[in-house]
Amino acid sequence: MTQDQKTTSSLIVIAFAFIISIGSCSHMFKTPYIDPALKPAFDEWVNQCELRGIKYKRDIVNIDSILFAPLEEGYWGKCYGDKIVVNKNDISPIDQFTLKLVLFHELGHCAFGYPHFEWGEDIMNSVLPQEKIIVYQYFWGILEDQYFYRYLTKKERRKLQKRLEKQDCFCILDEDKLQVKESN
Repeated sequence: MTQDQKTTSSLIVIAFAFIISIGSCSHMFKTPYIDPALKPAFDEWVNQCELRGIKYKRDIVNIDSILFAPLEEGYWGKCYGDKIVVNKNDISPIDQFTLKLVLFHELGHCAFGYPHFEWGEDIMNSVLPQEKIIVYQYFWGILEDQYFYRYLTKKERRKLQKRLEKQDCFCILDEDKLQVKESN
């Protein structure tokens, strides 16, 4: 084998390995299946991430579907880790604002690792009475800014978790309930 043939063979092997490695990584940044009823809300979430320079694709890599489907009574949405379900029994498909609010909330859990936030009106409140939807709609810009302001990358979240574990404190990091009515 001549030197030119060895060089050509080496380049072919390197190119083949490169193509294989790209193909094996393509699943890392897949987009989940999104129910058509939730697509406008998801697209708005993506647009807001992009406007703020948030590389959301790494955050949604484990989510394989976002569904508009029935859930048990009392839930408007639920994050299962690999799947988000927005309750079609309680939210009309034409109520785009409520769909957006619930989807942002569940993406907060599944994608951003947000816990519930109970101090005042917030996208991440665990209880959302129907009569407060108008307040959320009126203050949406402020609520949305607060929601994205809290964003931390997965690496930053892991560092924070390790620091919290060293401090021996208890934190709830994976809540998934957005209720229809306030609990008594």
